[in-house]
Amino acid sequence: MRPLRLLIDGFGSYREATDVDLSDVDFFVLTGPTGSGKSTVIDALCFALYGTVPRWGKTNSIRSALAPSTAECRVLLVFEAAGQRYAAARQLRRDARGQVQTKEARLDRLDPSVPANADLAKVLEAVVESVAEGPDPVREHVTSLLGIGYEHFTQCVLLPQGRFAEFLHAKPSDRQNLLIELLAYGVYEEVGKKARERAKLTLDRRQQAERRLAEIGAVTEDELAQAQQRVRTLGELVPRVEAAVTETDELRGRWKEANEQAGLARKQVDDLAALSMPAGTAELAEKLAQADELVRVRTVARDEADLAETAAEQAVTGPDRAELLRWRDAYARQQSLRENLESLVAQRDAADKAERDATAAVTAAEQALAEAQAAVTTTEREHRAVTLAADLHEGEPCPVCLQQVHELPHHDVPADLDRTRAAVKTATAELDSARKRAVKAGRGSADAAARVASTEHALTELVAVLTGAPEPAEMEKSIAARDAADAAMARAREAARAAQRALDAAMSERVSLQDKEKAAWSELRAGRDRFVALHAPAVDGPDLATAWQSLLDWAGEQRAALTATAAELSAAETALKQQGVDAAGALTGLLAEHGVRAANVKDAPVALAAATKDAERDLADLLRRGKESARLTEEVTRYRGEAEVADMLGNLLRSNNFERWLCAEALDSLVLEASHTLLQLSGGQFELHRGERNELVVVDHNDAGTIRPVNTLSGGETFQASLALALALSRQVVGLSGGKRDLNSMFLDEGFGTLDESTLDVVASTLERLATESGRVVGIVTHVPALAERVPVQFAVSRDGATSRLRRVEAG
Repeated sequence: MRPLRLLIDGFGSYREATDVDLSDVDFFVLTGPTGSGKSTVIDALCFALYGTVPRWGKTNSIRSALAPSTAECRVLLVFEAAGQRYAAARQLRRDARGQVQTKEARLDRLDPSVPANADLAKVLEAVVESVAEGPDPVREHVTSLLGIGYEHFTQCVLLPQGRFAEFLHAKPSDRQNLLIELLAYGVYEEVGKKARERAKLTLDRRQQAERRLAEIGAVTEDELAQAQQRVRTLGELVPRVEAAVTETDELRGRWKEANEQAGLARKQVDDLAALSMPAGTAELAEKLAQADELVRVRTVARDEADLAETAAEQAVTGPDRAELLRWRDAYARQQSLRENLESLVAQRDAADKAERDATAAVTAAEQALAEAQAAVTTTEREHRAVTLAADLHEGEPCPVCLQQVHELPHHDVPADLDRTRAAVKTATAELDSARKRAVKAGRGSADAAARVASTEHALTELVAVLTGAPEPAEMEKSIAARDAADAAMARAREAARAAQRALDAAMSERVSLQDKEKAAWSELRAGRDRFVALHAPAVDGPDLATAWQSLLDWAGEQRAALTATAAELSAAETALKQQGVDAAGALTGLLAEHGVRAANVKDAPVALAAATKDAERDLADLLRRGKESARLTEEVTRYRGEAEVADMLGNLLRSNNFERWLCAEALDSLVLEASHTLLQLSGGQFELHRGERNELVVVDHNDAGTIRPVNTLSGGETFQASLALALALSRQVVGLSGGKRDLNSMFLDEGFGTLDESTLDVVASTLERLATESGRVVGIVTHVPALAERVPVQFAVSRDGATSRLRRVEAG
């Protein structure tokens, strides 16, 4: 275990958070006045790992972690172990009843790529795996990681104040238990158990091998010789069978060739017999000549019709018929508009008169309304009291006397006042009616005028359209003449198209006949090409029928010759077939003599190979059984020997003799080195030995080499012996444990004040070598300035009224 960072917050005398960075430290010292908090730093390291501290007495007591005035504390240790980086954190809290309980305990594996001297928050954020949570699980995993529990940790790694001599004074049995755990000697107990299990396993395997050996039985030499002879005999048949197969294959090939040639000859005879001139071949040339003549005649007729069409088109002169029809429509439209214009003018004049009459009626109605209103004014003036009373309202002042009206007066309306007011209403209604009639008459007059103007404008446009047009009678004649010319041109055009269609039909027929002639020539050449192998004559020439007859004459001659050839080939085919049958019978008979059955020549090699494979398999089975028998015999012998060795080893390791002897050897090695160191520390006075009952004793050279127990040493002498033993254990633990354990750290709390100056120098040199040569972290707590000054890194601890404080001081 190598500490890297230690955070103390609220633990012991450290009321404020203190971060101790040990990432670049191999050898350090904690110095300061008594009670300043030096040992508390070492206590915090131990508490983070195991949840307890040696100074507290009971391992399950955590009350002392908190000062009386503190409600909560936290301790966190970042360390390296077994090649990995971990963070062990414990947090305590005091409840309302004053009981101290663990709020959190956890062990995490961290990412080692984050620098250990980085900000502590970043170091702690790099969690790779949560290893354990809870006080007991964290303690158990720490014990597994470091390889030692709390009791042995405080005897080998951390030598606390007042307890550094526990390993020196321990009983032999307790010291042996510590060495077994520390040096991983417990593995030999497991080895003994495994050896006894191996003895039982090998006994079972030996018995299984003996049963299998009895099952497979023995293989005789006669069985093996017969199987080997069978394989050799079948192997000798292989070349004979191959030769026979080759012979039958050759006969089959020759027969197949003769068969194919005879079949080819017969087919050629049949093909030549099937060759014939297609029907109509002789008449095809005459039909082509007739088609050529018809095309010539219809070409002349088409040309004459084209000339007639051209003449008819040239005969069409004068204005276009559409133009003539447009003029005709314009004349008709002009006549209609002129007739309509007279009626529209009359309608316009009537509408104008109606508008004038309506305007006069409006003027008269306005005059009548003015007279009626004047009469009302005169009558109201005569009856002013009645008029003013109509405008009075209760609670409002009178407009004449300005007095508040409390009650409305009652006046009868005079008859003449009613009459004049009724006359005004009647005149007003008459005026409204006259005005509506005037507006309607105005609209009618405007509409009639617009219709007249539109008709006059249309007549003006028609005059422009008819500019240059003939008179209506002359125009009708022109239309009739144009219709006659167009009809003549249409007839000539249709005659030309009919002549062209007749010509197209004649040409299509000729092309069809030409295609048939080409197809007939192609058929002739294809028929001839089928017999190229027979050297058929060429069929080129001007006359199709003559070429066909020449090919047919040649075919007759070839058919007679090929018929004779086919007969000869059939006879050869029959003879070769019989030879093949005889050769196949000889081959299957040869195989049958050796117990190999083959239905035909084709299956012979396969049947021989299968029989050979069976014989080889039988031989291999015999050889395998013989080999298996030898192997099982060897296994029985080997398992018997292994069982005896495993049984003996298990019995030897069953008792405590081996562990006692092994621990005694380890203790002798430790004592030898510790004795050498103690001799230096004591100025040549003491050596350390192991007694007859495994207890530790010292040889006092100042007392004539007297041997006495270590508990007779004074306080300073005890510290020297304990330090020597601790240094030896720290240096040798890797070698003695076979690399399974490595105490990367050592922490010594006080005890140096008992040493004289020369001994102190030897201790300082020894600790320096331990830190620099072995790569261990060595930390000491001391009041001795001479020792503190020789340590390269010092942590000065001080305490004010509130908290302990720690400050790093580099030596030099």
